[in-house]
Amino acid sequence: VSIRPAGQKELGTKTELKNMNSFRAVKVGLEYEIQRHKQVIDSGECIVQETRLWDENKGMTFSMRSKEEAHDYRYFPEPDLVPFIVDDSKIEEIQKSLPELPDVKLKRLIDQYKLTEYDAQILIQDADLADFFEECAKLYKENKKICNWINGSLLQELNARKATIKTVKLKPEDLVMLIKKIDESVISNLAAKDVLKFVMDSGKTPEEIIEEKGLAQVSDDGALEKILEEIINENEKVVNQIKEGKESAVGFLVGQAMRKHKEKQIRKKSEN
Repeated sequence: VSIRPAGQKELGTKTELKNMNSFRAVKVGLEYEIQRHKQVIDSGECIVQETRLWDENKGMTFSMRSKEEAHDYRYFPEPDLVPFIVDDSKIEEIQKSLPELPDVKLKRLIDQYKLTEYDAQILIQDADLADFFEECAKLYKENKKICNWINGSLLQELNARKATIKTVKLKPEDLVMLIKKIDESVISNLAAKDVLKFVMDSGKTPEEIIEEKGLAQVSDDGALEKILEEIINENEKVVNQIKEGKESAVGFLVGQAMRKHKEKQIRKKSEN
């Protein structure tokens, strides 16, 4: 361990640590020793070049032996290791072949798509998921909505299935279509979560699932009023119970209305 003031090129006097027998001990021991170096230097004293032992129980390092000169370390060339030099051009070639690294991707997602750091942090945990987001963003400009669906319902489904975005049958255009159906008030946000599950399982488009399952919302007020009128006329006894204060009976009427609406949708589909 050695430290230096910010901006100074030369490192200060170094110390060695021993007796660290776990990854946690390495982490905590190094943190302690770095802090000790700072305190010694801030107090105007000098760091002694030495080997120190890490005491796990006390959470401290203690001096083991001093190594003030280079010859104390017994430096010598390793005869079985042949020296070799890597050209700068080779290093640059390898750097260019590397995929986009997480920290770089994090900054780019925030800058390019105006994501919050929280959203971007979730996406970079899975390179395929981040790629999926970017494909969606090419088709739909509401990046925050895309993130909300990917980092919310989609991730929940993937985790529940122990699956990845590559192993389910959801395509970027499917998720975008689903979000647009909500925007257009074709389906509710709650119904869209069910559609997402069906799409991931079947590979069918959201449009196909919505039609098959009769999940489209009734946008025609006249048609909706007609259905409600039929339900009320057909269930006079339940209506009277509601009037008498039995509010739980409302759920029955809602279920009947949904069933009748679905039947009308199926009938309409068969007629077409």
